[in-house]
Amino acid sequence: MVFAEYFINHMVNIMHSPFYIMDENGILIQMFGEEMEITKLYIDHPELTEKILAFKDSGVPGMFTENHRTFVVFQKGLPEKNLMVAGPIFLESVHEKEKSRQGSIYVLLSEILLIHWHLTGEELTVAEILEKNRQTFSVSSKLYEKISEDLFSAQENVEHHNPYEQELRELDSIEKGDTEALARSISETYSGEIGILAKDPLRSSKNVAVGNITLASRAAIRGGIGVEQSFSLADSFIRQVEEIDNIPEVEVFKREAQFAYARLVKKENWGVKSAKSDNPLILQVKDYVFSHLHDVIHVSDMAKKLGVNPDYLSHLFSESEKITITDYIRWEKVRRGKNLLKYSEYKIQDIAFYLGFCSQSHFSKVFQKQIGIGPGEYRKKYGNRKKWKTD
Repeated sequence: MVFAEYFINHMVNIMHSPFYIMDENGILIQMFGEEMEITKLYIDHPELTEKILAFKDSGVPGMFTENHRTFVVFQKGLPEKNLMVAGPIFLESVHEKEKSRQGSIYVLLSEILLIHWHLTGEELTVAEILEKNRQTFSVSSKLYEKISEDLFSAQENVEHHNPYEQELRELDSIEKGDTEALARSISETYSGEIGILAKDPLRSSKNVAVGNITLASRAAIRGGIGVEQSFSLADSFIRQVEEIDNIPEVEVFKREAQFAYARLVKKENWGVKSAKSDNPLILQVKDYVFSHLHDVIHVSDMAKKLGVNPDYLSHLFSESEKITITDYIRWEKVRRGKNLLKYSEYKIQDIAFYLGFCSQSHFSKVFQKQIGIGPGEYRKKYGNRKKWKTD
């Protein structure tokens, strides 16, 4: 197993996790990584061995968690019915000394697939890994049982959600950039109630807000906002929701986020007289601009990236959006500049260079032409007017 050992030693460094080989009776045979820590782990927690051995007849890698620690068990492809274990892997930081891989569950799944392929030559998918491990996790294994209980309870208590039609009117208003229609929809009265999404009332309120913001982001995309821009805004809104410590403010912020999306769609359609094109190339242009606002953007570079002729791209965009790509780039840079002037302490010169302008004077000239006042005056008038960053 010389090549296998070489491979595993590198996986220890990549995954920040020890690896070890067990026989079918749970006896440690070989360890890779912190040997003292591994030995102590199994002395202090003998129940881990029992959980690991539960996977000895599994054809796919198994996963389980113990006190916020994730363990992965490989059996197929190992000699003499041995098992290989990776863990503990910390996907969320509990103690400062622990190496956290927070937010990297899909990276971990890719690593699991790679190791399984190395051991067996089989190409599994993420979906297959998750399906085979569904019974391992108590919440997933009781999914349908819990659904039946909740549905029965709702029927017994005659619980009704807010009308679906009302939700559609809200999303349609955002998609059209119609803030007045959105206000009317939000103000509607109905007999239903918002669903309870957690035992803790504040957590439930936040979960509802996350759902509303996610739906609003999709409506904004349908309204013409670039995918990356809309998703990035949603990420920011949701992070801000998590920082709020009371229900009334969560509700107010949720609505402000919806209005922010509606206003953004309205701005996006500034000057557009005809219906927007369904051509995906238009959205790709907007995504490219959003992702390169800090660069000097050339239409030729964009066209090369998208695999089309620059003249064709310029003509297509102008016909669809009733604005040239160059003017759209300036509009987006100025809009980002407005946000930085309002909510950051960066100097105007730094903002200018960050947005790819050759000088502060050039930025100020473009800004003045678009907004009607210079950056300095704009900051004095609107700077830090809200603690929420919603535009």
